[in-house]
This record gives sequence, structure tokens and C-alpha cells, in this order.
Amino acid sequence: MPNNSGYDVIIAGAGPAGSTAGYLLAGAGLRVLIIDRRTFPREKLCAGLITHKTVLLMERVYGESPSSLREQGIINYTSGRYEIYCREKPLFAKDMEIPFHFIDRDTFDSHLLDRARTAGANVLEGDGVKSLNMLGSTVTTRSGKRVSASLILGADGVNSRVRRSFPVDLFGRNEWSQLLASAHEVMVSRERLHQQISHPRIAFGFVDCGYAWIFPNRDRVKIGMCSLNSRGRKDLLPAFRAFLRSLDRDGFSTEQVRSSVLPYGCFLPDPAFRNVLLLGDAAGLADPLLGEGIFYAQRSAELAALAILAQREHLPSAAATQQVREHYLALLGKYVFPELIYAEKIRTFLFSRLSRFGYLPLKILMNVFGDMPEETVHGLRSFRWMKKVSAG
Repeated sequence: MPNNSGYDVIIAGAGPAGSTAGYLLAGAGLRVLIIDRRTFPREKLCAGLITHKTVLLMERVYGESPSSLREQGIINYTSGRYEIYCREKPLFAKDMEIPFHFIDRDTFDSHLLDRARTAGANVLEGDGVKSLNMLGSTVTTRSGKRVSASLILGADGVNSRVRRSFPVDLFGRNEWSQLLASAHEVMVSRERLHQQISHPRIAFGFVDCGYAWIFPNRDRVKIGMCSLNSRGRKDLLPAFRAFLRSLDRDGFSTEQVRSSVLPYGCFLPDPAFRNVLLLGDAAGLADPLLGEGIFYAQRSAELAALAILAQREHLPSAAATQQVREHYLALLGKYVFPELIYAEKIRTFLFSRLSRFGYLPLKILMNVFGDMPEETVHGLRSFRWMKKVSAG
């Protein structure tokens, strides 16, 4: 790839956000370059649960259905039931009309990147962004390549190099760190478990502001725990070990514990500057209640693509890039921010109120609300008072 190559859009990061944006923009005829420091397929810590709103997005954007994703080995397990625990005590279990699906991120992300490449996006793997010159709209990669574009999308994760290149502190770096969650996870073969896990289970009570999960996959089970950094990051690993011991006497001591950080209420109110837009985890766009990030990564990419394509005839003028930025923020304000704001309110109520009673009131509330909680998680209702929402 020659230095100083000109593109319409450079995308830093080839996860669900970057690849979805690349697929939409390249498919519309724009010159797109996706850069990622890793080579795909690459391992990615993620619980891997897919909600119905993600299914609808995959159908809308890619024409993919759960059946087609299952045939390609991308969806590896589906469950129409879930359980909620307080530590080892069962609180609630329910069968659902709309199921949860489960994926491995290495397979899922590779599939999305392949779709972007097939749509016409250029892909540079194994060579991440080193620096960003906003005035020159130029990206320099770790290997020294210099590429320029009318617009730059930062989809490079929670530790985004693009976000850290902004000349202003959008959120407060200490506040950003405190509103992240730390997570630990192990993957265990089904033969290792002393109990049959056929549907997802979440458990409260092991940490102050977070939860543990057991998610089934085809051949193995993902066991994890996350907690808000400001409410017990130092206690998370001992709590996770205790959770593992509650499932197995040796706590799966021979299994490798993988760790990561994820957004958990640190979404930026203005994730754009000049001709740079932040997507997904780079902007903190993840559900502050359950930590769901795949949908918001892809949804923010879809909204960014809508804003860019509305001004494609006028790029690269400064007026057009300003319109793109304003349009993107308006779309986030309409479709994304209200969900995150109200999900955070529910989280505060859950962990500061219900936790005092061992989460027993949660059992009562789940029975009172009927299908509404699951419909909210699946995107059929809004987190804002659980009102019905229209598709798309």
C-alpha cells in the first residue's frame, strides 16, 4: 500500500463497529480503508450473547438471519430460557418466545470483516493506528504508513488510540476510567462441569455493582464476571474465584482466566470532533446494565454511515464534515443515548436498592412485569419506562 493514499473514510478498528461501517460505506461506493493492529481471526474476550435487536440489525444491514448465521457456524447455540440467581440461590427462571443466540467473537468478527472486504473496503491487518493528525486528516500506522481521508472513524475499542488523539478531554480521563467495568472470564468444556448448562444464567450478589454469568455454547461454557471499576475492581478477582468454586471445588484452577475492560456507563455525550467520529466501545457505547456492546457497536456504525452517505456528494468540504458530525450526534441522541441513560438508571436502582434485600424484590418485579423485561433487553421495548418501540 503506497504512502499518502487518499480515501473517503479511514476506519480504525475492524471489530463489529468498524467492519459494519466499512461494509455499508464501501458498498455504497466510497473509498474505505479499515486498519486493525491484529490479524483476523483474533481472540476476543466477550460473553457473546446476541439479542433480538442485533438479529434485526443483521437482517436489515446484511440480509443475514439466525438460520444463515447458524449454517455458517457463526451462531453456535440458541436458548429460549434464562435463569437469575442471587449467589447460589435461584431467584427466577423463564422460558421466552424470542431466544438468545450465542457466538464466538473470533468467528463473528472475521465474518463481518470478510463482508466489508467483499463490499470493496481495503483492509490493513496487523498494523494499527500510531497517531492521528486531525488538521491534516492523516493517519500514521505503526509500520510508518501515512494515509489520508475526508473522514476518520474511531472504532478501535475501549482503549481507543483515536479517542486519545482528540485535543480536548471529552469526558474527564479519571471519570472515564471509573465508569469502565473490569471483567474476567474462563471457557470450560462441558465435560468439566458437574451440572448441565443448557441456558444462560446470571448471578447477582458476588460483587457490588456487576454480575456473574454462565453462558452455554455448542461445545463449552463461558463463565465470567464484571464489576464497575469504582465499586470494587480490587475485589473482583477474589469474587470471581469464589463464584468458580461455587460451580466446581477446585474453581477450574487449571483454566486460563482472561481479563478485559468494557464500557459500563462511560458513554461520551459528544463522541465527535472535526472530521472524526467515534463508534462503539471507543465512544463508551455499551449497555450500562448488562454490558451489551455488540449491538451498540453495530448500531452506531449504521448511524454513522447514514450521516456520511447523506453528505457524500459534498465531501470533503468542511461544511459537509460538520453536517456529518451534527447528523451523527442527532441520530445517537434519538436512537442510542436515551436507551443508555435509562439503562443506567435501572442499574442504579438494581444495585443500590434491590441489593439490600438480597435481590428478592427482583423476583416479585419480574413476575409483575411479565414479558416486558425480556422484550426490553431484546429491543422490542425501550429502557425508558419499557415502552413499546417501532422496529429499526
